[in-house]
Amino acid sequence: MISLRYRADIDGLRAIAVLGVVIYHAFPCALPGGFIGVDIFFVISGYLISGILYKGQWEENFSYGEFYARRIRRLFPALITVLVITMAYGWLILLPDEFQQLGKHVAAGTPFIQNIVFWQESGYFDTAANLKPLLHLWSLAVEEQFYIFFPLLLLLFWKKPKILVPAMLVLLIATFVLNVVMSVQNRASDFFLTPYRAWEFLGGSLLAWWHYDKGHEEEVPAYREVLSWVGLTLLVLGMAFIHTGDPYPGWRALLPVTGTLLLMEGGAGGLKGAWVNRKILSNSGVVWIGLISYPLYLFHWPALSFVHIVKGANPKPAYLVDALIIALLLTVLTYYFIERKIRHNRARWTWLGLVWIFAVVGLTGELINYRRLIPDFNSLMGDSDGRKLEYTKLNNSVFYKQIGGTGKQTLFVGDSNMEMYFPRIHKLVNNNTENSRGAEFIIAHGTPPINGFQSKKFDGCGKLIPEMYKILKIDQRIDRVVIAACWVSYFHNQNKNDIFYYSYCGSNPENSSIRDMAVNELKEIIQGITNQKKQVYLILNTPVGENLNPKEILYKRGFLGVEYSPKLVSAESFNQQYGKLLNQLSNAARDSGAIVIDPLPYLTSKGFIITCDKEGPIRKDGYHLNSRFVLKSIKYLDQTVYD
Repeated sequence: MISLRYRADIDGLRAIAVLGVVIYHAFPCALPGGFIGVDIFFVISGYLISGILYKGQWEENFSYGEFYARRIRRLFPALITVLVITMAYGWLILLPDEFQQLGKHVAAGTPFIQNIVFWQESGYFDTAANLKPLLHLWSLAVEEQFYIFFPLLLLLFWKKPKILVPAMLVLLIATFVLNVVMSVQNRASDFFLTPYRAWEFLGGSLLAWWHYDKGHEEEVPAYREVLSWVGLTLLVLGMAFIHTGDPYPGWRALLPVTGTLLLMEGGAGGLKGAWVNRKILSNSGVVWIGLISYPLYLFHWPALSFVHIVKGANPKPAYLVDALIIALLLTVLTYYFIERKIRHNRARWTWLGLVWIFAVVGLTGELINYRRLIPDFNSLMGDSDGRKLEYTKLNNSVFYKQIGGTGKQTLFVGDSNMEMYFPRIHKLVNNNTENSRGAEFIIAHGTPPINGFQSKKFDGCGKLIPEMYKILKIDQRIDRVVIAACWVSYFHNQNKNDIFYYSYCGSNPENSSIRDMAVNELKEIIQGITNQKKQVYLILNTPVGENLNPKEILYKRGFLGVEYSPKLVSAESFNQQYGKLLNQLSNAARDSGAIVIDPLPYLTSKGFIITCDKEGPIRKDGYHLNSRFVLKSIKYLDQTVYD
């Protein structure tokens, strides 16, 4: 039986894991699969923590209180330090809505549910990952959730060892299969949620059981040499060839999980362990990185995230290198002066004090989330006013919602630019009596309400209009149809990752002849609806573009703070760029009997596009008006629900 002793090679494995993650986050092209370091951490955690549990149960001196007190002393010192520093610096450089979201994520950290919060946030309107300074804490939440339930499993089966291992194997296989299925059906769930990651911890747990039950002290060294070299090869292959766009974890996670298990088995004999474990993973420099891997993991992502927040999506490499140097400095200071001072202090007040401090940090995050502690700017950002659209799924891409009365209905069809109008329509019809007008929304994100489009990014193309026809056929109460979209995004492609193709010809709709075909398709759709004696409204574009993003035009941000610095944007510049397309859409709609509503006159003043009102910015981002402004000020749609 192998005793519970320190293994330098496992710290070496931690070093490989954290370096992979750090390099990937800073320079993803340099190590496209570096994010598999998280999976390495999960397997190591399953092995080490299970070993503690097995030893305690075997020696009949296990205490759940001491187990969790030990976890608190291990995790909380560095975690509290990171959260406090992140909130303090966030106060300095974040805008109010960004700081509010940071508070939400801090608050979610107290009960270790960050992974659930980030999973719920993942979607069309989600903030980019590199703009969330605490995004990486999802993995810590997954780990702690696993260790809420795993000790209970041991308690249930410990006295029946013949059942324990088969039960763990069944759970491993079941959660692995679920993970593979979800990697195709719902990638966000598969990535963030504990049930689909549990098999990685269980792999480490089973290896720990194997070592404690059988022991390998007298195994032939050559046995481990093969395992270690194969394991190292699997990790190298995973980091080199797994890419961000691949469904993950899925079956691909077998590379880091299997590789880590083989390497840990290869080093099980200590001085008799494999050469890779003794000479590479146990190297003093590599081991030192492994020892500081936890605080380094905690600090590196906020440092990189703040660089992206200040300098944009593609900052100069020098900024990223400087951020990593700062993260390393904070890591070393935290490890030597905070973590090591507290971790091995077994006094009861230590873990109780940590719990109280952690609770205060979480409460502070909650106050920030509810805007009780928000930086003071001349204009407040935010999108908290107005009702949110809660859907019924018609399929994986198209969503439906009905509100208001049960009499005549107005059907609103479109993409997220239609969805943003929901708060106003809800206000107008929600209190209508039973036989009064209601409103129905059918939405597909990133999808033009025109047949024939295809997209590399959004899978709603080709599904929205057929679903609209089904609803029109089923619901004879509908007498008005309102169509809206961010038209310019589909006909003027500026981001290669978001290019839309008009599939009937396989060409980019920026081509004038292809654009004519697409506009004619919209004309036929409108004509078909008006032929059913229904009134159609076509809503043209609101002014859009990154030059209207409130974070870009209202504030000047640097590493030392934020200054209020509004800029003016000419309405003529929008017309020059998109006027020809919008006129073509307008003419096609009118020729088909539709009423055309142009938002531009309502959103301009004295030749400039309106960016703020008395309460602050009117936009959520460069392409959507915010809920507060829509609710109170967007009146050009009122005619669509007035009788």
